Amino acid sequence: MKSAASAKRQYIALAILSPLTIILLWTFVSMRGAVPATILPSPGKVVTSLFDIFERGYSGISIWTHINASLWRVGIAFAAGSVLGGTLGLLRGRVPAIDALLLVPSELVRPIPPLGLIPLFILWFGIGELSKVLLIFLSVFLIMMINAQAGARACALDTLRAAESMGAARWQVFRYVVLPSALPQIMTGLRISMSSALTILVASELLGGDRGLGFVILDASSFFRTTYVFAGIVVIGIIGLVSDRCIAYFARRIVHWEGKR
Repeated sequence: MKSAASAKRQYIALAILSPLTIILLWTFVSMRGAVPATILPSPGKVVTSLFDIFERGYSGISIWTHINASLWRVGIAFAAGSVLGGTLGLLRGRVPAIDALLLVPSELVRPIPPLGLIPLFILWFGIGELSKVLLIFLSVFLIMMINAQAGARACALDTLRAAESMGAARWQVFRYVVLPSALPQIMTGLRISMSSALTILVASELLGGDRGLGFVILDASSFFRTTYVFAGIVVIGIIGLVSDRCIAYFARRIVHWEGKR
């Protein structure tokens, strides 16, 4: 069997090799001219545009202003959606009455793509920050609620009965039995909802404004500045990668028992 150190080295090597392979294939295709540069620019031109927006900004605005605007929207929506969705999901998983109350509304809204809700959100909340944040919030909320509910329901019945037979109060059963059992699903939900939040970010910034990474991508695409479109996508991708790795890191620390039973 491979040692842990050897397995880790192999994991890191493969994690580095896969993006390098994609970049090499991308470079090869662009050099051969198989795809027009307006559709698929070369990696070198994308990197040049990336340096340009970090040096000079975009549309007369610093790229850090665009990044901060997007992170503020995603951060507020992600935090609120995670807390509220996770809490209601846990309650749905353990309290049938709450599950029954939320079943039909949540299942009616969940299949609707966020883009389909944009006209309604404009009518209700206008084109300001509130509509953007709420659009992202809704996506995060639904994902977290489903994951937390599944985690709460995964708690073994024997474990619940053992805690109750030892005289544990309902809040103690929830705190020391249900919540630890649901944590793996909740952490998975956090990772999924963060990626979804960044995806919905671009759609939410269709609602107007001149700040945000979604604005950069959409504005650049309107003027066929494809290299800047890719540069904006790369920035969002890096933010997504860093946030996912951070959540995964904390998940390994919080749910340290997972996979060790």
